[in-house]
Amino acid sequence: MNISYKLKPEQEKKLKSLLSDFEKTAFVLGEFSEEKKAYIKQCSFISNIGASTRIENAVLTDVEIEWIDTEIRKDERENFAVEEKFIKNKLSADKERSIEEVASYRECLKIIYDQHKDFMPLREIDVKAFHKEILKYYSRADYHLGDYKKHTNKVIEKDYVTGRESVVLDPAPPGIFTEDSMKELIEWHNSALNNEVWPVAVAVELILRFLAIHPFQDGNGRISRLLFQLILICSEDTYFKTVIPYVGLDRCIEQTRSQYYKVLQRATGGKFQRDPKKYRYSYFFNYMTDMLRNSLSNFDYYGKKYENYITLSATSLEILKCFKNEPELNLQTKDIVKKLGIPRRTVIYSLNSLSDKGFIQRLGQGSALRYKITF
Repeated sequence: MNISYKLKPEQEKKLKSLLSDFEKTAFVLGEFSEEKKAYIKQCSFISNIGASTRIENAVLTDVEIEWIDTEIRKDERENFAVEEKFIKNKLSADKERSIEEVASYRECLKIIYDQHKDFMPLREIDVKAFHKEILKYYSRADYHLGDYKKHTNKVIEKDYVTGRESVVLDPAPPGIFTEDSMKELIEWHNSALNNEVWPVAVAVELILRFLAIHPFQDGNGRISRLLFQLILICSEDTYFKTVIPYVGLDRCIEQTRSQYYKVLQRATGGKFQRDPKKYRYSYFFNYMTDMLRNSLSNFDYYGKKYENYITLSATSLEILKCFKNEPELNLQTKDIVKKLGIPRRTVIYSLNSLSDKGFIQRLGQGSALRYKITF
């Protein structure tokens, strides 16, 4: 089987250009030290967790997620349950669900990065396992973990300024339609991946059809973004396989969230189609290839941030650690002086350096001046 749509000449040209850009990035990556690569990969990891969960209305910032990740890694087994109480007490009570979703998504993304070879060819049981993983710390989801939906679940976009809600997609009905469509989708994917020259084209069709089915009661968007990365990491294309974990793709989708919903609606016509050839894939193809290209700017940003990081003085690093330990706070100069016992003039110099290099930002002025960590 092949993909259900024919690539236009300009789309093939776009893919060739995209592959060239990823090839250049892979070459640059190969020239970096192991420390620099680890730094960029960690930034991308945090960024993907934050973006993908915020698209689904979580509220944690990347700074808070980086702190959570650091706390979890303190336990050699990286067991969230060990640090769960401390983490929830540290951050405000209204962030509890977001913390649970972030911790779950973090573990699933880590599994895909570390064990991706185990998931090709793709199986329904693996997709269901991903669903269990991304919601396992959210107790209210226990009744439907790893199971296809039992109730209708329309995709709703909410305008948080006006409060207006609109239906983006009316997906497959629960029951036999969802079950049969998922079985067909997985079988099609495994066949198409062996026959199609462009893994991106296969990934685009897979996640568009997956989103149109919307097989689970909750978490479908997160699963779709995981699957997209998984396909490219597992592809025969060396450059996509090499670069994807370093580029923070989901950050680009988050930044164009409104466009994402519009494209999804245009590509599906706002409803599930039993015949997959009825979808208008070009809209989704163009959007996702644009996101892939845009994600390369994240790679450059993280690389420059690393170069700035290694030039920080010991004092600046100590002050930066203060901010990382208190991600929920905005700190004043006097707070740093009190915490570290460092002369005020030295603290001011380091704060200016951290601000100039993009690690913290200034809020207010004069006696009200405070600083906030940035990611």
